[in-house]
Amino acid sequence: MAPFGTEPAKLRDGYANFAITEEPTRLDHLGVEVGTTAEVHTATGRLSEAGLATTEENDTTCCYALQDKVWVHGPGQEFWEVYVVKADADTLTKQQNSACCATPADGAVVEQEATADGCC
Repeated sequence: MAPFGTEPAKLRDGYANFAITEEPTRLDHLGVEVGTTAEVHTATGRLSEAGLATTEENDTTCCYALQDKVWVHGPGQEFWEVYVVKADADTLTKQQNSACCATPADGAVVEQEATADGCC
């Protein structure tokens, strides 16, 4: 039986992503998956118009997926990302010039170096 009472949405060697609705945990960040890059851009515009600092990442390979995303701080300073998965990827760690699961800090990207333990 899976630890959360459900099977992982994505499973790789040393990595599992569970799409669960309710489970007590330590909050790292919150993600909203959308269907298209256009929806990421729409969210970016809406968040910016609300006066929130946003950080965009395009063609980011991270967490076994090629993604476009935008990061923002929530009302409790928690990190939120709105993202689209464009394709599966073979690696957990960041690729090329992308920041792996980076989060905004006062509007600037905070680079997180990928480690053997992962980046997300």
